[in-house]
Amino acid sequence: MTSLPAQQMRLRERGLLREGMFADVVVFDAEKIQDHATYTEPHRYAAGVVHLLVNGSAVIQNGALTGEKPGRVLRRAIAKTE
Repeated sequence: MTSLPAQQMRLRERGLLREGMFADVVVFDAEKIQDHATYTEPHRYAAGVVHLLVNGSAVIQNGALTGEKPGRVLRRAIAKTE
């Protein structure tokens, strides 16, 4: 997600790589990236993901799962009306 969708969804502290914000970053090998998930097996992992950071914590490091689970449900902020 980039800053524009994050702003439209009113997701504060998301959408930019900046100190103090939550960041999800994927580092992948463009020659090896491939999705293996199917409709019948949706939980199969993609190949070629080297590093994955979720909320700034490493979930995949050097191609291997770390065991970290820093993800959380994102809810749209409700605009205040006067």
